[in-house]
Amino acid sequence: MVQEKVADQQHLPARKARESLRRLNWLTEAQAALGWGVILILAALLGVIYLSQASRIATVGRRVQILQNTLDTLHRENATLERKIAEAQSLERLQAEAARMGFLPADPEAIEYIIVTDYPPDTFAIPEPESAPVPPPVESMGEALWFTARGSITGFMRGESGE
Repeated sequence: MVQEKVADQQHLPARKARESLRRLNWLTEAQAALGWGVILILAALLGVIYLSQASRIATVGRRVQILQNTLDTLHRENATLERKIAEAQSLERLQAEAARMGFLPADPEAIEYIIVTDYPPDTFAIPEPESAPVPPPVESMGEALWFTARGSITGFMRGESGE
């Protein structure tokens, strides 16, 4: 009996080792399958993101192309309108239209000039700008920096750009 117990005890660690090895083998297979599953899901997700971005880029590109065509059309229409304005303002056309309306070239002797006294009135006279007092020259670099910094801060407080 003692020998049988000793024999069973000797086989017990080997059996546990085989069961542990089987569980470990199954665990590594499950981990590998899970790892590949995660990789496939990430690859699919990246593919969806890539296709979404490519679709958006194509849509924006098409919209830019349409807007560029509209801009070109507007440039052509603008050029046509500018040409029509130039034709309407030509000297020959204006002279022909004036003659059609009954206007004649002005005779220098027939021109009457009206003299208005005290024109323009003094109330609309533009005042001379007052010159700013010139500060005395600075005697040191520190004083020059102080005046510059103070002028910048004062200008900033007044809302001036300093240019």
